[in-house]
Amino acid sequence: MSSDAYAYDTTAHRQQWLELAGRAQHVIRLGSTWMRTHRLADFDEYAAAAAQYLAEHEAFEDRWQRRSPGPGLMPVVVERHDLVIPLVQQHEIAADQHAVAGRTADARRLRRAAGELAARHLDDVERAEHYEGARAGHLFGEGRVGEATALSERTEALLIRHDRFLQAAHVRLDRARFLRELGDRTKALGLLESFEQDLLDGLPDGIPDRATVEAAQCAAAAHIQGGGAGSEPVRRADRMHRLRELVIQLWDLKSWLLTELERYQEATELAHGKLPYQRDHGMEAAGHLHLASLAWRRGDLAAAGDWLNQGASAFEQAPDETADFADVGLYSQRPAYCLMRVRVLAQDAPDEALRWSDDGLAACEARPQPESEWRLHAERARLLARAGRPDQAQVSYGRAVRVIDRRRRVSAGLRWDSLYLMDRLPVLHEALDLAVERRDAPAALHLVDLLKARAFAARLALAHADGPASAAPSADERRLAEVTADLNALEYGPLTGPESTAAAQRRAKAARELRAKRRRLVEGIRRGDPRWRSITEAEPTEPEDVVGRLIERICRPAADGGVGARGAAGAAAPLSRAALSLYRRPGRIVSVLVSDGGVDVAAQPSSDATERALAAFAANARLGDTAQRRLLDFSTAFTQSLEDLVPRWLAEKALGARTLLVSPHADLHALPWSLLTACGQPLVRHTAVGVLPNLACLATLDRPPADTTRAALVGAPRYPEHLGLEPLPDAERELRDLEALYRPTGLLARTARGPRAEARRLLDLLARQGGSGTVLHLACHGAPAVRDPYEAGLMLADGRLGIAELSTLRVRFDEVVLPVCGSALRPRESARSQDRVPLVGDDALTLVHAFHEAGAAFVLGSPVPVGDTSARAFAVAWHRHRQRGTPLAAARAAACELLDSGRNPPYEWAGMTGYGCR
Repeated sequence: MSSDAYAYDTTAHRQQWLELAGRAQHVIRLGSTWMRTHRLADFDEYAAAAAQYLAEHEAFEDRWQRRSPGPGLMPVVVERHDLVIPLVQQHEIAADQHAVAGRTADARRLRRAAGELAARHLDDVERAEHYEGARAGHLFGEGRVGEATALSERTEALLIRHDRFLQAAHVRLDRARFLRELGDRTKALGLLESFEQDLLDGLPDGIPDRATVEAAQCAAAAHIQGGGAGSEPVRRADRMHRLRELVIQLWDLKSWLLTELERYQEATELAHGKLPYQRDHGMEAAGHLHLASLAWRRGDLAAAGDWLNQGASAFEQAPDETADFADVGLYSQRPAYCLMRVRVLAQDAPDEALRWSDDGLAACEARPQPESEWRLHAERARLLARAGRPDQAQVSYGRAVRVIDRRRRVSAGLRWDSLYLMDRLPVLHEALDLAVERRDAPAALHLVDLLKARAFAARLALAHADGPASAAPSADERRLAEVTADLNALEYGPLTGPESTAAAQRRAKAARELRAKRRRLVEGIRRGDPRWRSITEAEPTEPEDVVGRLIERICRPAADGGVGARGAAGAAAPLSRAALSLYRRPGRIVSVLVSDGGVDVAAQPSSDATERALAAFAANARLGDTAQRRLLDFSTAFTQSLEDLVPRWLAEKALGARTLLVSPHADLHALPWSLLTACGQPLVRHTAVGVLPNLACLATLDRPPADTTRAALVGAPRYPEHLGLEPLPDAERELRDLEALYRPTGLLARTARGPRAEARRLLDLLARQGGSGTVLHLACHGAPAVRDPYEAGLMLADGRLGIAELSTLRVRFDEVVLPVCGSALRPRESARSQDRVPLVGDDALTLVHAFHEAGAAFVLGSPVPVGDTSARAFAVAWHRHRQRGTPLAAARAAACELLDSGRNPPYEWAGMTGYGCR
């Protein structure tokens, strides 16, 4: 190449470099505009310009390498990752805006683009530091808590491996924010305090003020410009700055957590302590907002108003083009500021409070903030209700509920599901009470269904999600199998000789640790199911549409056919279904009935006698084998009827249907619904009865049953002596009766009885057998979950097969028969080593529901103890009638047969219940 050609090339490259430099600055300006306005049109312009710049930068780099092999390093325009890092993060933020507006396709497109940018332009550590942590936050915002938590933990571990300790602390801080939003404030506070001292140890002279940090940064710059050797001054200044920022952020979050835990004195001291540092950063107004919240919580509205006034300008004046990021950050907290204004003004200036609620909700549209949004809608609803505008109040409550429900689409685990709901339950109750007062039955139906077993309904929806779970077990599923085997060996393995007290204590401790590990594994497996992704970004649906589809499905004529089609008097019942959904409130029961006549709602005050009866019945049912059997027939033992729970007119209307689907709540789940007296006789004399956790389950469980059935039988009439379980002589007779009933062609496999009734054999049966019209029958002892949900299980010949394992399976049997004591008994708390969380979401986690979740459409079970002889009689009768009718019709016919025969006292089999729709 001649010198002229070389000079020409150099000139061309210089010109291209200058053009690229101009484009880079243009991209930076567009990005600043978008981050200030959060208008999606500004984002589109920013993203398009950035994409063009990155393509031209790559082309320029390629030409430089090809045309100028020897003149030195390529001149740097702007480091590519300096543009890519904010670009990736802003893609996620823009995707959030699209998702909130219901544009899910656009949201998915931008999330894919963010991932592609990060994968192409950032290395593993850069992705962990600048993308994965933020991505975890966005996953959390979508309700994918399990994915978010796992990604956060992986990111932290990678950063620690690469000695990025401060960046890892940022990720841990974000995880504490997740916990706070889930309502697990105690755990969040513990997480902060676990590394707070480590951060403070890095600042032995205390938290430096801004001037000290800037002086260190200036000294570092002078060191570089003066040609000083080594980079220690630069590292020291950077570390000082980062540590200071982290400690201030940690204190900010900690002070809010202390506030919400009602540790007001500590919170106030910390809020005042961080104020000077917030002032250094131009964020003093954020401290004023926190102090206003503290004053409001203590009932000092005047002080709260004063604090708000001190920070008003930062939240009320939109930043212009010259604003710095502190101003933009403060203005992004405008929804929280408006919320505090509403709360301070609600009593004395309700009209002004309403205007502030409108302003706050408008700010949420520009910058989605779900926590402030649902609270603003709730405060607005309260203001409208007090102003005598109930219809508008109901609309606002509905919007609050919809925002709350976004995160409940995917279960975060029993503890977090319950803690998340606890803070929000009062708002949902207010909404329900208003709907009942207004006789707005569709709104009440929608609210009741959202309040009950929401996580179960969401998990059930996975059966219809795209991308079925892999047949190959995951690493966690393999670990779960190992833990289960170890636990069975500890709890049910034979002892070789006398055991000392110390040895027994060691064995009990090891079992507790394994149970805790099992709980973590199973919840991680359930949260991490990849099919959640297909249901977390569902198109937003109006409650009216949901209720309309529900009514249509319930009242659609169901060709039940077969036995049980006539009432006690012999008159043909109408070919229809009705659904009765109940919700317990203090001192009353809310009832919503869906029938051919429409939707009705009513609230029945519960008398002292009814309250005492329900409490006594529930306490007795939880005693298991030691329960007083005569008290298990609720209506006979306590002289209580359906009319004591719901208004008589509503009960009579419900009994007009051929099939009644009942969705109970709280302690009503344990009632023997089939034998509950209604209009003078057992409910089953009037209609077939099916019990569901909530009516949303219809979408998955309402499958037409097959006309003919084949069965697989598993039973453990006798157990190895070391298990300490009483033999079940009637179980052997039960198996023989069923073998005779299904022969010669109705048995799917050889009966697994006695020593062959092992967990591994049952798991193999579940994996290989099943299909349309198949029934799995299990005759064995059961272990109900009285406290810990994951303690429920089937007692087989080689130990317990727990709900933890069953809930991760895929079962192809349409129907399952579980004449097992307490197979549908619901626990009241989520077990933890130090604290127990009430399961306020009324979630369904029993043996019955584990089989539902695994794929069974119908399960015959019992929430209370049943007698062996009566259980055998009922189960065999059910199988016989099932060959001529539907599962619920067979359950009704079996119950009527036992009532008519008089040989089996009703209290011995009262709990036998059909869980299903048909």
